[in-house]
Amino acid sequence: MRFIDTHCHLDSPIYERDLDIVVRHARDEGVAIVTLGSDLESSRRAVEIAERYPDGVFAAVGMHPAKIGGDLLAEDQLVNIGGFSELLTHPKVVALGETGLDFHDLPTYTRDDAERELADRIRINQKKVFGRFLDLAREHGLPLLLHCRDAHEEMLEMLETWDKTTRGFESRGIIHCFSGNWKTARRYFDLDFMISVTGILTHGAYQTEIMKKSPSSRLVIESDCPFMTPVPWSHRRNEPSYLPLVAEAVAAIRGVTSAQISTETTANALKVFARIPRPQ
Repeated sequence: MRFIDTHCHLDSPIYERDLDIVVRHARDEGVAIVTLGSDLESSRRAVEIAERYPDGVFAAVGMHPAKIGGDLLAEDQLVNIGGFSELLTHPKVVALGETGLDFHDLPTYTRDDAERELADRIRINQKKVFGRFLDLAREHGLPLLLHCRDAHEEMLEMLETWDKTTRGFESRGIIHCFSGNWKTARRYFDLDFMISVTGILTHGAYQTEIMKKSPSSRLVIESDCPFMTPVPWSHRRNEPSYLPLVAEAVAAIRGVTSAQISTETTANALKVFARIPRPQ
């Protein structure tokens, strides 16, 4: 195991015809995989994929905030999120995710009362669902794989409250495809979270300051496939087997070898994923 892809979506229809080949490519590169669900159905699919490959493929289960609309969630719907609890007992489920907050497409200012009220309901509902997943993480002792766009302040406030009542994690989880600034990154570090970067790092000077300043003990890498394909394969769908290219980009910015990044990020990922078997 040279690398751990901490965040990918092998349940995507784009892999239906050749998933075995994609997984074999990853194995050839020494990449272990954590594939994530974005709702209950895709979370079940992620578990099925992990079961299909006995070695090197694991699952996380969650509900992406973009799946949450403006209709007020009835109490029974919120309780149904607890239906994820059954999946969380599976030995190949190593985390809760993808979950979090995403206010990117919500208007911050509008004169339209109906539009503003809808946006407010979506924010409230996302927070309710995220709060339930925080509860599940505490109940099952599993880390979080978090999605956050244009909502870092709100997410940090919720995590800071949750942190006061949560113990027993070597690392509480990962902020995937981190999009914040250095000040925000430090606040996540203070809460024992790590940040993750993708192949977008290979496309230019994106996040250079954060890559230089972040402690080596706080960085992990991911493909986020089928998205975020690194250079030179940008015209293709992404795959976990391209993860070494992300490590090379991180190494170039930090002025170290890609082998060092491989060693450090794999060790960090293993701190997050306590259920992944340790190399013998």
